[in-house]
Amino acid sequence: MTRRGLPAGRALSLTDLGARVPQPMKPAARRLRDVAQGTWPAAVADWRLSRTTRHPETFAEKVLYRSAFDRRPILTRLVDKVAVRDYVTDRLGAGHVPDLIGVYGCVGSVPWRSLPREFVVKASHGSGAVVVVWDGAPVAARLPASARFVGWDRYGIRPEHAAPARLQSLAEKWLTLDYHHGPGRLPEWAYRDVPPHIMVEAVVPGEGAALPVDYKCFVFDGVCRLFYVVSGRFADHQIAVFNAAGTPAGVHVVHRRPAAVPALADNWREIIAAAEELGRGLDFARVDTYPTPGGFVVGEMTMYHDAGRNGWEPPEFDREIGRWWTLPDADTLRAPFAVRRT
Repeated sequence: MTRRGLPAGRALSLTDLGARVPQPMKPAARRLRDVAQGTWPAAVADWRLSRTTRHPETFAEKVLYRSAFDRRPILTRLVDKVAVRDYVTDRLGAGHVPDLIGVYGCVGSVPWRSLPREFVVKASHGSGAVVVVWDGAPVAARLPASARFVGWDRYGIRPEHAAPARLQSLAEKWLTLDYHHGPGRLPEWAYRDVPPHIMVEAVVPGEGAALPVDYKCFVFDGVCRLFYVVSGRFADHQIAVFNAAGTPAGVHVVHRRPAAVPALADNWREIIAAAEELGRGLDFARVDTYPTPGGFVVGEMTMYHDAGRNGWEPPEFDREIGRWWTLPDADTLRAPFAVRRT
């Protein structure tokens, strides 16, 4: 390891820099990032989203189109981290969601001092807002001393650093946040009616002390066309992109990729088949799944991948993947202004 705490030979990334921003400065840093990426405060964000093209072609445009016009209740069920557990069990059977310790509407009800040594705390009503407590977390990782400036952040810490008071403070802050319509973000409608809860789950086992890799499957009309293999979420975060045949896709995301093509899990085809079953009847869904020593579990489903940004390398791939996505007709979408044409 280098003096920066990075693996030897690895350059300092924007993610690394963000992790080093002092907590009180993070809200301002997020605003600068959001403006640079083309999003603005709430009133402007509403106006901008209302001007979304009615004739989207690229994948990013279709994500924004869904945000602006798609009002199907199924989307709310799928982004709700509590409700989606029943959806997964209904489709795949028992044993394919992380073991649940509890769901709480009040942080005072969480048995902070009697939780297992390793566990996961997360908010049900947004993206991020998670603390993974496990023995393999980075040694130097800590929770913030104050939750005042915390947003939808992710933390990986060791059990000895999981102070109940700090966990409770984070959870209290999460319950006040609105992922549907937060400042500096374009609205993501499906989160509007998700009831806020704090969830506590068991840690999904990986190999040794490491967390499991994450298979993010892009499913269009029940067919997986592409998937990510994501590793090192809290340490050496890397993403490799594969096509549905299990070979490198020849494209990348704007993120660090592994130096060598990672080996796929023995049951990767089973994971793809499960993702396709969960995406059956939907025009698009991203299904996030973790292979485990005994099978796999589904972590969550994502309806607004990358918030409608074009994160592909080369950027032209955004148009190609957009051709895989056939949007529902305006009557199906149910938005009051979806039938207007410009």
